[in-house]
Amino acid sequence: MYQPQHPGNRLDGIEVVSAEGAVFRLRATRAATGLLALKVDAPLVLVSAQGAEAKLRQGWDGTLGYSHYGLEVAFATAGEATVTLRSIPPPDKPVPNTDAELAAFRTAYAARPSRFPENAAEFARWQTTYRQKLAGLLMGGGLPQRVPLEPKMLETKDYPKFTLRRLEYRSQADRTNIALLSLPKGVARAPLLVALHGHENDWGDAAEKAYTPGNNDDFCAYFAERGWAVLQPATMNHTLQHPTWTLQGEWSWDAMTAVDYAAALPEVDMQRVAVCGLSTGAHLAMNLLALDDRVKAGVVGCILSTWHHYRRFRVPPHCDCGIMQQISSQLEQCDWAALAAPKPVQFQHGRQDNALCPGADPAKLDLKWNIGVMPPEEYATTFDEVRRAWRLTGAPDGTETHFHDGPHSVNNPAAFEWLSQWVK
Repeated sequence: MYQPQHPGNRLDGIEVVSAEGAVFRLRATRAATGLLALKVDAPLVLVSAQGAEAKLRQGWDGTLGYSHYGLEVAFATAGEATVTLRSIPPPDKPVPNTDAELAAFRTAYAARPSRFPENAAEFARWQTTYRQKLAGLLMGGGLPQRVPLEPKMLETKDYPKFTLRRLEYRSQADRTNIALLSLPKGVARAPLLVALHGHENDWGDAAEKAYTPGNNDDFCAYFAERGWAVLQPATMNHTLQHPTWTLQGEWSWDAMTAVDYAAALPEVDMQRVAVCGLSTGAHLAMNLLALDDRVKAGVVGCILSTWHHYRRFRVPPHCDCGIMQQISSQLEQCDWAALAAPKPVQFQHGRQDNALCPGADPAKLDLKWNIGVMPPEEYATTFDEVRRAWRLTGAPDGTETHFHDGPHSVNNPAAFEWLSQWVK
């Protein structure tokens, strides 16, 4: 649990006398505040604190690392303190959904603070306001100024139907990132797919293996082999670089500036740009659809949900990268999705994705990770709102949910058909 060598520990004036399991004895030589980095595989709660004030905070938001909590302590004077925590065990069986819970959810959902208006003109103003709010929440107040990319070609590889570039570029004055870009052979100006992966692939890197069929994110391969340029910026580096930002904000801006690189290439048709993301990468896709006008359409794979359903996740070991705490009070997920309207967006769910697919089989849950499934009625409530947004923008056929029989993955043929239909 306690990680004594973690660089995030702040113990000036505080000594850890003992850390036995979930009980911590601390000694302060003066009035002091400090932080202990804890790594766990289950949710924690604070049971008691004697001799000092104590509070748990999430560290998986990039401030400490995946599956980390920060234990904050404050001594008013010199002295000793004992802090006791408790790990929450998984339930013995899935938590059932009830009619009363669903009714309460629907009532709260209808009264949510971010609910968008019924009138088209008011909805357009709402979108402007909430796009700015989303950028502010994610990116330290709003979209930053662009800096020179200074791209460096690191490697080029030849595949039967495309060439693959690995490059480094600058997304902020103090930040560089890696991206992969495939360019199809025999295509003068190709449509561009921005491909965004989540926790299922290489953290902090762009995954070359995604350009080979059979990988979790092989939508990269599927589109690359069918005449698209496929741009995959690195994501999932779980170390937050800018304290006022969020991990999702850093990854989304990395992706948007990677598009700047592609935009300068004669081989890429910037009038035909789409995005496809899986899992947390699908949240990033929602950000690009909301914030980047160059992105014309998208596929959002296995992520559209409700914050109410996120309470059925056990975090950790699940990792939401801090996003629920960061934006859930400001923006419900259906409203987040509505920021993309009227751009064509297909939302996908795999029926074998027991964590996120509505109506999944609760008997197949790993209770260490999830305590229950989302009832189909809950998803229907949220997607009714998504459809309402597209109707308000005059594009009632511009969104759909595609259910496929696979696991937590993108159905490549459905994604390709959807985007090819709209990005011509």
